[in-house]
Amino acid sequence: MSARSPLWIPLGLFCVPPLLMLLLTPLLSDKLAHHLLQTKERALLDYQQERNQLLDHDVPAQLAHFAFDCGPKDMALLRSPQYYNRHIRLAGLQLANGSGCSTLGPALPQLADAGIPVSPDFHISSTAPMFDTERETLVYARRNGNLAYWVLDSSWSHELLRTPCNDCFYLEFNHKHPTQSGLFFPRGNKHIREEAHPMRLLSFDPQHQVEQTLWAGEALKRYARSQIHRDGLWSAGALGALLAALYWSLRNYRRSLKGLLQRGLARREFIPFYQPIVDSRNRRVVGFEALLRWQRGRDLVSPGTFIAYAEEQGLILPMTDQLLERILADLPVLAPHQWVSVNLVAGHIEQPRLRTQLQRHGWPSPARLTFELTERDPIKHIQGAMAEIAALQERGYHFKLDDFGTGYGGFAYLQRLGIRQIKIDKMFVDTIGTDDLKRSVLDATIAFGLKSGMEMIAEGVETQEQVEYLHRHGVHLIQGYVYAKPMPLSKLKIWLMAWQEGETTSPSDPH
Repeated sequence: MSARSPLWIPLGLFCVPPLLMLLLTPLLSDKLAHHLLQTKERALLDYQQERNQLLDHDVPAQLAHFAFDCGPKDMALLRSPQYYNRHIRLAGLQLANGSGCSTLGPALPQLADAGIPVSPDFHISSTAPMFDTERETLVYARRNGNLAYWVLDSSWSHELLRTPCNDCFYLEFNHKHPTQSGLFFPRGNKHIREEAHPMRLLSFDPQHQVEQTLWAGEALKRYARSQIHRDGLWSAGALGALLAALYWSLRNYRRSLKGLLQRGLARREFIPFYQPIVDSRNRRVVGFEALLRWQRGRDLVSPGTFIAYAEEQGLILPMTDQLLERILADLPVLAPHQWVSVNLVAGHIEQPRLRTQLQRHGWPSPARLTFELTERDPIKHIQGAMAEIAALQERGYHFKLDDFGTGYGGFAYLQRLGIRQIKIDKMFVDTIGTDDLKRSVLDATIAFGLKSGMEMIAEGVETQEQVEYLHRHGVHLIQGYVYAKPMPLSKLKIWLMAWQEGETTSPSDPH
């Protein structure tokens, strides 16, 4: 089953987005249909606003310049691009003497005078109904017995209603002014109103007293569903493919990294770099922390690229075993009074792994070899850890609590595991000389260590100011770049000779 599970993971990642899209299609299609309806209403209103602005200005201006004789001036006005535009299908004059003219040239059949008010105001009506065809808006005005009229072009509404799909909308214009009562212009698919649950948006133009009602129904919903199926499923499929590809890329990377680490173990590529720990009171090197490094040929791999993954995969345990063997081989080169501290994770002490390895190496001198237990990951089997540490302490081995105050255990580990040494993390050391609130944690930690009689080591110390502050507060064991960077044994020997001669050179660690 475990061999098959990786195949199901990318397959699931690929399928989940399309399946979610299918499940959400009814909800999304309704929302998309409503959004399309709102967008269409906005487009209709914007067009009408543009048309009304032109008509409210151009029609009165044109009317004011008519001579009402159908002469050259009147014909020029009727056909002027300024007035005869996309909003007007045709315009004309019907003179008091019975003659007339129009944008087409000759006079059109006379408008019936019945019902046409004699007031000089503009009025709105419609063209005569014939053979169940759509009527168009007719605007007219009378001056001294003469009549000017304009037939407005309604094709714009059909053009707007045909997108994004045919027969998806139905539009009604109702004129509410008392003099225009009953003036009604329908456009589009009138069957939408007869559906069970059509969508409707209502708007009103108070200046012109026109009510606009826009309807949409099943046709628009079907279109919305088709768009979601087409675009949504493609997008969801692309997202699923991307997730699956990312999973495989990450899996292959992690598998390749794991393979590289395993090959590194087989080739014994994991080595210690030593960082000196100095007593600031007499500048004496008392010991070293051994830091794990990966030497691949002539290249050093940065610890940040593999330590966390090695811990997650359990590879840090054999790496530390290999590191410990190298340290034990290096100890005779160091001064007899100097010790080396080795980092451990919970897995080393939750079982007899460390004790077994020390026994296999003939129980190295506890004065030369100490251990640091990190707080980064919690100890899951605290009882087993307590028993292991107690057994090793009986043989004289010492344990320090590394990165004190930054992880899971803290004071509980000190109490339950019987640890009597702590290392003050660089995060707190960096607060020296600043207003950082964590400085109070540093001071409290030092006060606790002094009162409890604990050995304290400050790590990550980089400046003389930090050394002096720690010295004034009773912390004298210093580890950090202020004295030396981590270095391989070959460079450590050179550094130690220079240190003993009073020099302060400290070879650089590229990582």
